[in-house]
Formats: sequence, structure tokens, C-alpha cells
Amino acid sequence: MEQQEKTEQALSAKKVKEMKKAEKRKQNAAKQEQKAKNPGKKRKKAPVIIAAIIIVLIVIRMVSCAFSGNAGVMVSTTNAFRGDIEENVSTSGKVASEEKTVLFAPVSGRLSEINVAAGDAVKAGDVLMTYDMDQMEQRLQEASLQQDKSNASYNSTMTENSKSTAKLNEANTNLAVLDQQLTDYKAYLKELQDKLSTSQRETQRQLSEESYDLSRKAADLNKELQDGVTAERAKEINKELQDISSSQARNSYVQSIANSSDYVVSMQNEIATVQEHITECENYKAEMQSQKGSSEGTILNGYQSQAYAADKDLAQLTYQEAQEQYDAAKKGIVADFDGIVTECTGVSGASVTEGAQLITLESSQNVKVSFDASKSDVAKLAIGQKVDITISGNKYEGEISKINRMATLNASNTPMVGVEVHLTNPDDKIILGLDAKLTVHTNSAQDTLLIPVEAINADKNGDFLYVIENGMVVKRAITCGISSDEYTEVLDGITEEDQIIVNSLTGISLEEGMAVTAVPMEQ
Repeated sequence: MEQQEKTEQALSAKKVKEMKKAEKRKQNAAKQEQKAKNPGKKRKKAPVIIAAIIIVLIVIRMVSCAFSGNAGVMVSTTNAFRGDIEENVSTSGKVASEEKTVLFAPVSGRLSEINVAAGDAVKAGDVLMTYDMDQMEQRLQEASLQQDKSNASYNSTMTENSKSTAKLNEANTNLAVLDQQLTDYKAYLKELQDKLSTSQRETQRQLSEESYDLSRKAADLNKELQDGVTAERAKEINKELQDISSSQARNSYVQSIANSSDYVVSMQNEIATVQEHITECENYKAEMQSQKGSSEGTILNGYQSQAYAADKDLAQLTYQEAQEQYDAAKKGIVADFDGIVTECTGVSGASVTEGAQLITLESSQNVKVSFDASKSDVAKLAIGQKVDITISGNKYEGEISKINRMATLNASNTPMVGVEVHLTNPDDKIILGLDAKLTVHTNSAQDTLLIPVEAINADKNGDFLYVIENGMVVKRAITCGISSDEYTEVLDGITEEDQIIVNSLTGISLEEGMAVTAVPMEQ
């Protein structure tokens, strides 16, 4: 009997302890249900006094059961209920910028003023660094003078080349005309000379023939006289001989003045004029040939013209580049957007080369929080899910913007997947690089069947529950949905009428077919 009393006392103390734990779980469940349900549909809390009375009744029942010989294992039970549930993933990450740019030196030159340092906040359009503009202006002046010199040289060369080309064209044109004129003059001269020569020959022939005829006729008459003729005939012959003598004298005179006749003189004058023209043409032709030769020697060929044009264009490009560099240097290094300077390597008075890295600027408007998700968590995540973010005690909203498609190993060799959350309402209080607490709203369900998380068991076949049927333990396979910290959604396998075993109050492992005594948990 004494042993039995000790057993009852130990059992009673243990049951009371278990009941207190059950009450605490009940209260947590009530809080979770109140949070999950819509406003105005909160679950009513049981008064503390009622909870105390229930605990006392449970203890009395446990003690009475202990004295009963047919009592089974004491188990706490509950029923599935309908409610709202939200599945969240809580984690932490690092605040970083989504937009990062490196500002390079736009031109080579000497830096003048450095207006920022690493950690400074800047606005879009702020001048972060300036150049020594005296040096840049000197470069621009040198380029301008070089351009003027190149243009003057090009223009002078092209002008002379144009003159030489014009002279060459003039010489070629005139030479062609002169050649034709010479050909024409020479042909005309030959024609005149031929006419004069022909005329002189014809006149000489006629005079010679006439002289011959007169001489022959005089000889015939003299012979006739010698042969003897009548006085009257002799008188006639003498008269004829006198006429022949007169004709011969006239013929001789004509021969003597044949080369000085008006016709001959006119022809000779014309011939002299043509010869003068020929001489003039030949002299002018020699002049044009000389002009052609000198012009050809000074005219630029195609390659030379290209070289002079290239020098001119190069000087123009050099000046344009100097002008662009001057304008760029005058603007200085300017912030493209609102952000934080995370690196600044520029030094006042130092010379930099074009393309040198000077400033790293990260946006304070486009901000993200990066974190690593485990295999189980990443299965719940999706692009666009809403996220509650806490940074230095300040609350922000965000949504998942990126989930990496490749896992990396952390320090414990556990595969982790990088996730980025875009902040939708950043402000000036955000400091890059700080830690942030995240609550990702992954899934939710309304008016769905819920059970306590601790009631769920699992084996190689999947999730299952222990339920009570006719006072015996029965194993019931279930299909789970989403889960919160306290409750799990059940999609298939139970109803609200099923008596679900949450745990054993005696610590004895449950087995299917075992007799049990139910101690309902208050919901």
C-alpha cells in the first residue's frame, strides 16, 4: 500500500508537470491562432481561473486512472481545427547596394580638389573631384595652334597645287591649239609657196616659149632675106624683124621684172606673214612646253594629297579631342546617382591617366539585402515574395528579387543558395554593410485544417499522426501543407473529428494498437 502511494504521488507530480506544459502549448496555440485569423475573429482566451480548474480536474482524472487496473498510457490529445496560417522564413543578411559603379578618370591630367572620402553620402550631380584647368587650357591652346598651323600649311599647299594644275591645264590646252595652228600655218605656207613657185614657173615658161618663138621666127626671116626676095618682100621682112625685135625686148624686160610683180610681191608678203606666225607659234609652244614641265614637277600626286589631307584631319581630331577632354575635365568627376562613396583613391595634386579608377559609388536608393538560404528554406522561396526587414531597429519592406541557380558551400561545407531582397522603401537611415533581420512571407492559407507541429511524426514512408480509435493507438498517414512555428496545415489524412495524440504524458513510446487514456488539450 505504501509503495502504491509513492507511485501515485510520483505519477501525480509528473502529470501536473506535463499538464503545465500542455497548458503552455495551449496558450501559444491560442496566440498563433489569434495572429493567423482576420481582425475581429480572434480566439477567446480562457480565464486563468478556468485553466487552473481544468488542470486540477486533469490531475484528479490521472490519479483515478492510475488506481484503475484497465488504465492505458496517458496521452495528451487535440483535434484539428480550421484557421488561417502563414508560413515564414526568418533569417538575417547583409545590406548592400543593387547599383554599383566605378568612376574612372575621363582624361589624363592633374587632380585639383577631392571633395569626398570613403563613407560619404552624395547626391546625383555632386562634383566629387576636379581637375587643374590651367593645365587643360594649355593643352587646348597647343592643339588649337597646331590645328591652325596644319590648316595654313594645307591651304597654302593646295593653293599652289591648284595654280600648278591650272598652269598645266593651260599649257596642255594651248599646246594642243598651237600644234593645230602650226599644222595649219605650215600647210598654208606650203600652199602659198607652191602657188608662187607655180606662177613663177608658168610665167618663165611662157616668156621662154615666146622668146624662143621670136628667135626662131627672126632666124627664118633672116634666112629668107639671105636667099633673096623681092624688095617689097624684103621690106615686109624687115618690118617683121623690127616687130620681133620689139617683142624680144619686151619679153626680156618682162623676164627681168617677173619676180617683182604685184602678184609675186603680194604672195611673198603673205608668205612672210605666215612664216612670222609660225615663228610666234613655235616660240609660244616652247614657252608652254616649259610651263608644262615645271607645273608637272610641282603638282601633288594622289598619295601626297592624301598625306596633306590626313595631316589636316589629324590636327582637327587632335583639337576636337583636346576640346572634349577640356570640357570633360571642366565638369569634373560627377556622381551619377544618389549613393555612398565606398572607395576613393584620388589624391589632390596627383596626376592621373585616362581610365584610372578613382571612386567607387554604390546607390543608396537601389538597396538590397543578401542572405544565404538552406536547401529546405530555398524550396519555400520564390521571386516576388514579400519580406519584412529590420535594419538598426528601423522597419522596411522588400521583396525577393533574385535567387541564385547555383549553391555554394559555407564554412561548414553545407550547400547554401544566395538570395537577394530588394528594398521597396529605402531611406537615408540605411547604412551599407550592416546586418538585417528578415522575415520572408512565403505562403499562406485561409480556413484550412491545422494541427500542432509537435503532433506530427515521420518515418521512411512520410509524415503520420497517432490517433485514438476505440481507445487504441492507430497510425494515420497524412499529407502536410505549409507550416508555421506552431501549426502545420494538413491537406489529407484526417478530419476535425479525429482524436489526435500530441504526445505521451508518461514518456512511454507509443506503438500502434497500444491502449491509451486521452487527456484532451484545451484549444
